[in-house]
Amino acid sequence: MYGNLTQGHDDLRVSMRDFAHVMQTASMADMPVIARLRIAFSRLFSDHMGQENAIIEALRRGPLTPQADAILREHSRAIVALFLRYSDHIKYWTPAQIGRDWPGYRDAVLALQDGLYERMEWEEEHLHPLSIAHITARPDRSSYA
Repeated sequence: MYGNLTQGHDDLRVSMRDFAHVMQTASMADMPVIARLRIAFSRLFSDHMGQENAIIEALRRGPLTPQADAILREHSRAIVALFLRYSDHIKYWTPAQIGRDWPGYRDAVLALQDGLYERMEWEEEHLHPLSIAHITARPDRSSYA
Protein backbone atom coordinates (compact mmCIF):
# COMPACT_ATOMS: atom_id res chain seq x y z
CA MET A 1 0.00 0.00 0.00
CA TYR A 2 2.92 2.35 0.68
CA GLY A 3 3.90 1.95 -2.95
CA ASN A 4 0.41 3.07 -3.89
CA LEU A 5 0.86 6.25 -1.86
CA THR A 6 4.18 6.99 -3.51
CA GLN A 7 2.80 6.18 -6.96
CA GLY A 8 -0.21 8.37 -6.20
CA HIS A 9 2.06 11.29 -5.42
CA ASP A 10 4.07 10.66 -8.57
CA ASP A 11 0.86 10.58 -10.63
CA LEU A 12 -0.36 13.80 -9.03
CA ARG A 13 2.96 15.50 -9.74
CA VAL A 14 2.83 14.48 -13.40
CA SER A 15 -0.73 15.74 -13.68
CA MET A 16 0.17 19.03 -12.04
CA ARG A 17 3.24 19.52 -14.24
CA ASP A 18 1.17 18.80 -17.35
CA PHE A 19 -1.47 21.27 -16.22
CA ALA A 20 1.13 23.93 -15.38
CA HIS A 21 2.73 23.48 -18.81
CA VAL A 22 -0.61 23.92 -20.55
CA MET A 23 -1.35 26.95 -18.39
CA GLN A 24 1.88 28.63 -19.52
CA THR A 25 1.00 28.36 -23.20
CA ALA A 26 -2.81 28.20 -23.25
CA SER A 27 -5.42 30.83 -23.87
CA MET A 28 -9.17 30.96 -23.42
CA ALA A 29 -9.50 29.03 -26.68
CA ASP A 30 -7.98 26.08 -24.83
CA MET A 31 -10.71 25.95 -22.16
CA PRO A 32 -11.95 22.49 -23.26
CA VAL A 33 -8.43 21.12 -22.70
CA ILE A 34 -8.13 22.98 -19.39
CA ALA A 35 -11.49 21.60 -18.25
CA ARG A 36 -10.49 18.02 -19.11
CA LEU A 37 -7.18 18.35 -17.28
CA ARG A 38 -8.90 19.93 -14.28
CA ILE A 39 -11.45 17.10 -14.07
CA ALA A 40 -8.77 14.43 -14.55
CA PHE A 41 -6.71 15.95 -11.73
CA SER A 42 -9.73 16.09 -9.43
CA ARG A 43 -10.43 12.40 -10.01
CA LEU A 44 -6.81 11.45 -9.49
CA PHE A 45 -6.66 13.49 -6.28
CA SER A 46 -9.88 11.95 -5.00
CA ASP A 47 -8.66 8.40 -5.71
CA HIS A 48 -5.38 9.10 -3.97
CA MET A 49 -7.11 10.57 -0.94
CA GLY A 50 -9.25 7.44 -0.66
CA GLN A 51 -6.13 5.27 -0.53
CA GLU A 52 -4.46 7.60 1.92
CA ASN A 53 -7.50 7.67 4.18
CA ALA A 54 -7.61 3.87 4.28
CA ILE A 55 -4.03 3.79 5.53
CA ILE A 56 -4.66 6.50 8.10
CA GLU A 57 -7.72 4.69 9.42
CA ALA A 58 -5.67 1.49 9.70
CA LEU A 59 -2.97 3.37 11.60
CA ARG A 60 -5.56 4.83 13.98
CA ARG A 61 -6.94 1.36 14.78
CA GLY A 62 -3.63 0.34 16.29
CA PRO A 63 -1.60 1.69 19.15
CA LEU A 64 0.19 4.93 18.33
CA THR A 65 3.21 6.56 19.84
CA PRO A 66 2.70 10.21 20.85
CA GLN A 67 4.87 11.20 17.88
CA ALA A 68 2.78 9.13 15.45
CA ASP A 69 -0.43 10.53 16.89
CA ALA A 70 0.89 14.07 16.44
CA ILE A 71 1.80 13.32 12.82
CA LEU A 72 -1.67 11.96 12.09
CA ARG A 73 -3.31 14.96 13.74
CA GLU A 74 -1.14 17.38 11.78
CA HIS A 75 -1.95 15.52 8.61
CA SER A 76 -5.69 15.65 9.30
CA ARG A 77 -5.61 19.40 9.95
CA ALA A 78 -3.54 20.06 6.85
CA ILE A 79 -5.79 17.96 4.63
CA VAL A 80 -8.89 19.81 5.84
CA ALA A 81 -7.17 23.11 5.08
CA LEU A 82 -6.10 21.83 1.66
CA PHE A 83 -9.62 20.67 0.81
CA LEU A 84 -11.07 24.01 1.88
CA ARG A 85 -8.52 25.91 -0.18
CA TYR A 86 -9.15 23.70 -3.22
CA SER A 87 -12.93 23.96 -2.78
CA ASP A 88 -12.71 27.76 -2.59
CA HIS A 89 -10.52 27.75 -5.69
CA ILE A 90 -13.01 25.67 -7.70
CA LYS A 91 -15.97 27.77 -6.54
CA TYR A 92 -14.26 31.05 -7.39
CA TRP A 93 -12.64 30.07 -10.66
CA THR A 94 -15.69 29.32 -12.75
CA PRO A 95 -15.27 29.29 -16.53
CA ALA A 96 -16.71 32.82 -16.63
CA GLN A 97 -14.23 34.07 -14.01
CA ILE A 98 -11.36 32.36 -15.78
CA GLY A 99 -12.42 34.15 -18.96
CA ARG A 100 -12.32 37.51 -17.17
CA ASP A 101 -8.93 36.94 -15.54
CA TRP A 102 -6.80 34.34 -17.30
CA PRO A 103 -3.49 35.54 -15.75
CA GLY A 104 -5.07 35.52 -12.28
CA TYR A 105 -6.36 32.00 -12.80
CA ARG A 106 -2.96 30.79 -13.95
CA ASP A 107 -1.31 32.36 -10.90
CA ALA A 108 -3.95 30.87 -8.58
CA VAL A 109 -3.48 27.39 -10.06
CA LEU A 110 0.29 27.56 -9.70
CA ALA A 111 0.00 28.79 -6.09
CA LEU A 112 -2.41 25.97 -5.27
CA GLN A 113 -0.02 23.50 -6.86
CA ASP A 114 2.87 24.84 -4.79
CA GLY A 115 0.87 24.12 -1.64
CA LEU A 116 0.13 20.58 -2.76
CA TYR A 117 3.76 19.94 -3.67
CA GLU A 118 4.75 21.03 -0.15
CA ARG A 119 2.06 18.83 1.40
CA MET A 120 3.21 15.77 -0.55
CA GLU A 121 6.81 16.37 0.50
CA TRP A 122 5.70 16.58 4.15
CA GLU A 123 3.69 13.37 3.81
CA GLU A 124 6.61 11.55 2.24
CA GLU A 125 8.87 12.67 5.08
CA HIS A 126 6.47 12.05 7.97
CA LEU A 127 3.39 10.03 7.03
CA HIS A 128 4.82 7.48 4.61
CA PRO A 129 7.45 6.20 7.08
CA LEU A 130 4.64 5.62 9.62
CA SER A 131 2.76 3.66 6.99
CA ILE A 132 5.78 1.52 6.16
CA ALA A 133 6.48 0.79 9.82
CA HIS A 134 2.86 -0.15 10.44
CA ILE A 135 2.53 -2.33 7.36
CA THR A 136 5.77 -4.22 7.97
CA ALA A 137 4.86 -4.74 11.65
CA ARG A 138 1.50 -6.36 10.82
CA PRO A 139 1.44 -9.93 9.56
CA ASP A 140 -2.16 -9.49 8.35
CA ARG A 141 -2.12 -6.71 5.75
CA SER A 142 -5.62 -7.41 4.44
CA SER A 143 -6.92 -4.23 6.06
CA TYR A 144 -5.13 -2.23 3.35
CA ALA A 145 -6.68 -3.90 0.34
